[in-house]
Amino acid sequence: MAALDPHLQGADRVREVFARVCRGDAAAVANLYAEDGKIRFTGGEVQGRAAITGFYQGAIDNLHPQPRIENILKNADRYVAIVDVPNDKGRTRAADLFELGEEGIRQLDIFSMEP
Repeated sequence: MAALDPHLQGADRVREVFARVCRGDAAAVANLYAEDGKIRFTGGEVQGRAAITGFYQGAIDNLHPQPRIENILKNADRYVAIVDVPNDKGRTRAADLFELGEEGIRQLDIFSMEP
């Protein structure tokens, strides 16, 4: 299946994930992923746009995150976003590893900790 929002490629697609999280639009974030995209995080994983929407909606509803990108590093079709995430429960720092393809974000591995 073709990517939704195909004009967003590479680091621009990664940046848009965080912009849409800041706007509180979980469905729009999930649309940046491939239909069978996957998110892996401490304690679990979700796969598919519907599950990804639920993942982001839970974070938005419970934490109201306002992520700020500090840096994006690129290696082939992989991008690492270093992110500071102020939220309702404090602050989290993360290194998010995105794997992109023509169909959207194929996988996101989230490595996070509270400072």
